[in-house]
Amino acid sequence: MKKLSAFIALAMVFSLLLCSMASADVITALAIEVNTDHLEKTASYARILKYNQDSNTLTVELIAPEKFSAEDMAALRMGDSIYTGGQEIRIESISYDDAWCSTVFINGDDLFFFQNKDGDYTRMVTEDDCLWNAFAVIECPIVPSLLFLDGIDAETGNELELPAVHSAEELVNELRSSGAEEAFTVGLCANNVYVVFDGEGNLATIRRFYVPWQ
Repeated sequence: MKKLSAFIALAMVFSLLLCSMASADVITALAIEVNTDHLEKTASYARILKYNQDSNTLTVELIAPEKFSAEDMAALRMGDSIYTGGQEIRIESISYDDAWCSTVFINGDDLFFFQNKDGDYTRMVTEDDCLWNAFAVIECPIVPSLLFLDGIDAETGNELELPAVHSAEELVNELRSSGAEEAFTVGLCANNVYVVFDGEGNLATIRRFYVPWQ
């Protein structure tokens, strides 16, 4: 009888374990809102990868910060998993710090997420920069009206109150001489750019902004 009772207890524990495993959730990042088939009158964070002289185009990588909904983050429990950075990570521990940017820490400080003004959470890789997901690489013709608005002082690296305005020709000349990584001293592919497309879907504006890691 004792052996039977022990067997039943073991079976119950095993059953509960299976149920717990079966009920574990996997959360994924929010969908990226930019539709690459319809870029008309849209804006996106980007990296300017290179200038293509033969076709007079720019190779532009569209990127977006990896964000998770506040609802999903609040529902996370140990044993669940989160799909981030291209891999599924099982959650061994969760902690919160409301005094420091409303931060969620997962598995110690292996992963941490800052809450945004909209309430969602962004995966961070440092205290200053987040995890960016590339979702498209496109070739953008350089139209004569293209403007490059530079919010960084090219000599000092400091943030400008109003951006310096450069023509398409000036941008092309700089990319030819310095390359995208070093153009205007700190480059155009350091997660420091957003682009704007006009009503026809042409690249109309490139805006570089100050980032503390430059």
